[in-house]
Amino acid sequence: MNAAWKNRALINLSALRNNVNVVQRLAPKSRLVAVVKANAYGHDMEIVVRELSSWVDGFAVASIEEGISLREIDCERPLMILSGLCNPSQFTLCADNRLDPVIHSFHQVDWINAYTGPPINAWLKFNSGMNRLGMTPEEFMKAYRMLGKSRHIENVRLMSHFAMAEEPDNDFTKNQISEFERIALDLEAEKSLANSAAIMCWPDSHFDWVRPGLMLYGISPLGTGATDYGLRPVMELQAKVISLQYLKQGDTIGYGRTYTATRSMRIANLGIGYGDGYFRVVSGSAYARIHNQNAPIVGRISMDSMTVDVSHIRQIREGDMAVLWGESPSVDQVAKWAGTNAYEVLCRLSARVQREIGCE
Repeated sequence: MNAAWKNRALINLSALRNNVNVVQRLAPKSRLVAVVKANAYGHDMEIVVRELSSWVDGFAVASIEEGISLREIDCERPLMILSGLCNPSQFTLCADNRLDPVIHSFHQVDWINAYTGPPINAWLKFNSGMNRLGMTPEEFMKAYRMLGKSRHIENVRLMSHFAMAEEPDNDFTKNQISEFERIALDLEAEKSLANSAAIMCWPDSHFDWVRPGLMLYGISPLGTGATDYGLRPVMELQAKVISLQYLKQGDTIGYGRTYTATRSMRIANLGIGYGDGYFRVVSGSAYARIHNQNAPIVGRISMDSMTVDVSHIRQIREGDMAVLWGESPSVDQVAKWAGTNAYEVLCRLSARVQREIGCE
């Protein structure tokens, strides 16, 4: 694709800072670990980390590899590795790069005995009901005692993770908080439990550290209410109009000829498709925004392009910019069209889409 037509995701740094302020307002007594895994939820980890380095207390990523990449950007703040360690040799990588792994399985505690490098910090994870990663109460207490005595561990912090904190009145979340408090509250260690949804809905879960992810990027994990909390979308996905066509009644559009013009109409081709991470499944139900007007998607979305109805947009020209998501339509709206959630919408955006700083 010609660089002049390249799609772009504009990253609004002002909105990003605003969303950090929202977290700090909701959890004023907690330190903030910004979750920037999966390329900062598709927003570009380097852009996000460089902006947040002076605003947050630490970062979290999924893997050792992500952590090493992040360390090249930020040399100072604590860096949590959420998936923990895959083998004993990764303790050395953690020490060399000052990464703080999550210890979620008792065999990882055993690996420490074979580790001979400098001490590291670690997060000890309790399974409070998510049943994905984390230790049983018996394993957790035994591991806490062992790590506390180990000369290879400098500092141990305690954590767990919610299964459905996005439901504000759910008893399961209340039970998870209770289980975590029961086993961890009297232990002399810093604690972390709250993700974005819990920051918004469960103040009793905030403890010493909170771990915002989705809400940093201006999207409510509750599915609605982002603006009620003062969150602002950080990303605006844009694609250019690369051609205009005039159709007469009865003409068909695109692969499979799935759309037939019911009238004379003008259509615009946008140089973005499922190869860029947009959803083929929304063909025929979604829209883009051009000149602040809705342009319905017509015909089947292709790998590299899609077609929208612009018959009603008189000022349309080749080279105009279309918005696929941002303020409108929102990422949540695109997620509803695609039958998924906002996390997948953002994370599937491909490397073909250039991330650019849009607003400071």
